[in-house]
Amino acid sequence: MNTDTPASQLGTAQTTPQRHDIAETLQAAGVAPKRVLELGQGRTLAHWQNRKGLIHYEKPNHHALSIYTQRGDKAARVVDGQAVSHGFPGAACLFPAGSQSTWLIDGPFEFFHLYFSDRDIARCAAETWDCEPDRVRLSELYHGNDPLLAQAGQLLSLSDWQAAGQTMAMDHLAQWLLLQIVSRHSTVQKATPELTGQLSQRYQRLLQERIDAELDQPLTLADMASWVNLSPYHFARLFRASFGCAPYQYVLEQRLIRARQLLRQPTSKITAVALACGFNDHSQFSRAFRKRYGVTPSGFRATSGLVD
Repeated sequence: MNTDTPASQLGTAQTTPQRHDIAETLQAAGVAPKRVLELGQGRTLAHWQNRKGLIHYEKPNHHALSIYTQRGDKAARVVDGQAVSHGFPGAACLFPAGSQSTWLIDGPFEFFHLYFSDRDIARCAAETWDCEPDRVRLSELYHGNDPLLAQAGQLLSLSDWQAAGQTMAMDHLAQWLLLQIVSRHSTVQKATPELTGQLSQRYQRLLQERIDAELDQPLTLADMASWVNLSPYHFARLFRASFGCAPYQYVLEQRLIRARQLLRQPTSKITAVALACGFNDHSQFSRAFRKRYGVTPSGFRATSGLVD
């Protein structure tokens, strides 16, 4: 069965977390997520581990990508009471909003979910390929063999979601995953466009100034791309070509440079410095600072002759 689900017109950004029916179905069946990372505007990453049960997804209110990372041979899709496919490490499933599927789990395995909306698909198609949003439809995919998605699953497994800069890095990965989904598992069916060149000097200066002005804010790839009227895909490629690193790496470096400057001020408190530079908390800031400079923020202050 290959049911298509339409994508709606572009909408405004959400200001509150979106309900995710698939996550609620798993939790109602007694499955608890190992990790959850909210990426904003309804996009969410979740790391799950399941062992046993019968799961039925009934017309979810969102789209979802699932990537198996460990085992999965005991996870079967069931149609009319019969198993029609079994999982494996790296298997990919795509659940369009409004789809229906039933799953029999008879052994442990781990998997990741990316939850996203019509708006994400519509924006990706419109900005990357100039497609009409209402013509984009996702295809159902169950236990598909997609090496690129399998590699992304392994990257998610190895990543520390709580590390400084990781939310932006995972948002970057999520944008790339959306691009792969639309490119290869929707009615768009187009190769990703080739990009050459760099951002103009004017745009480079604009980005440097805007990032510096908003370092204390939770910057996202889409936010920064909108400043120069580019899609996240085009922006990420051109930013790397222009600055020599990914946007999230540049932002983290600028946050740490500012933090070091603020720590030299004798009246600044370390916790206040962390917040002023866009870090979620003192421990995240301390880990990132030590990894970059080889010393904790308090150790840096001590060597500078300052006391917090």
